[in-house]
Amino acid sequence: MPVSAHGGLIAQTPQISQMAITTAEELIAATRNKKVTEINVSADLADLSPLRLMPGQTLRSVSDRHAVLSFRRDADGLEVTTDNSVFDLDVRVAPTHRAIWNDRTVDSLGTLVIRSVRTIGSVQIMATDKVRSGRIEVDGLDIRFADTRGERERPQEYGVSVLQGAFTLWNLQSDEKVAISADLVNLSAGRSGVPVLGTGIFVAGAGEKGGRLNVERLETKTVYSDGRITPGTADQIAGGIFVVYGTYVESVRNLGSTVTYGANDMALDNWGER
Repeated sequence: MPVSAHGGLIAQTPQISQMAITTAEELIAATRNKKVTEINVSADLADLSPLRLMPGQTLRSVSDRHAVLSFRRDADGLEVTTDNSVFDLDVRVAPTHRAIWNDRTVDSLGTLVIRSVRTIGSVQIMATDKVRSGRIEVDGLDIRFADTRGERERPQEYGVSVLQGAFTLWNLQSDEKVAISADLVNLSAGRSGVPVLGTGIFVAGAGEKGGRLNVERLETKTVYSDGRITPGTADQIAGGIFVVYGTYVESVRNLGSTVTYGANDMALDNWGER
C-alpha cells in the first residue's frame, strides 16, 4: 500500500473493470458506475427502463446464447455515448421505438462497435447537436422488426423526402469539416412477409454540402421493407437499401435478397457518390 509524505498509509479504492450481471438492478448499477468498463450479462432481463452506457463501457452477453434485454413498451432501449461496444445481445423494444441510439450531447461517438446483435426496434445513430466525430463498426446486426414511419427527421431532395431506416446512420452536421466514418457488414432487416416498416438500411450525410459520411463497406444480407406509403403520394419515398446524399461508399455488396413491398419503395437507391 502506498505511503504518504507524512509516513501514513494511503487507502486505495479497489478498481473494478468487469461486472457479472444477472438482474436488472445489477445492470442499472453497472451502467452508472464509472469504474465498470465491461458489463457481462448472463440472464434474460425484462421490463427495463432506458439504459445509458457511460463512455468506454462494453455491454455483452456471456451466456451460451444471446441474452435478451426487453424494455418497457413505452421506452427506448440502449443509449450509447462514446467508445462503446455492444456484443451478442438481443435487444427488444416496441417496434416504433429505438433499440439502440446515441446521445447527441457528447462531442464524439469515439468508436462505436456493434457485433452479433439482434433487435426488435430500430438502430439510429446520428451525428447532430454536439456530436462532431466518430466511427461506427457493425458486423452482424439483425433487425427483425421495426417501424420508423413516425420519425420526422427526413432528408429531402429532388422534391421528395426519404423515410428513415430500421438501421439509420446519418451525419446531420452542416459543417463540411465534420466527417463520420463507418464499416458496415452483415446487416439484415425484416423477414419474408413481415418487412420492417419504413426504409430498411439508411446511410446519409448532411446534403450536397455539409458533413459527410465515409463508408468503407456496406454489406447486407436479406432485407425486407415496406414504406407503407399511400399510392399516389408524390413527395415521399422509401427503400430497401438507401444511400442518401453526402455519403461516400467504397464498396456496396448485397449478399442476400432485397425485397420491397409498397408504393414508392425502391429496392436499392443511391444519392451518394462512388
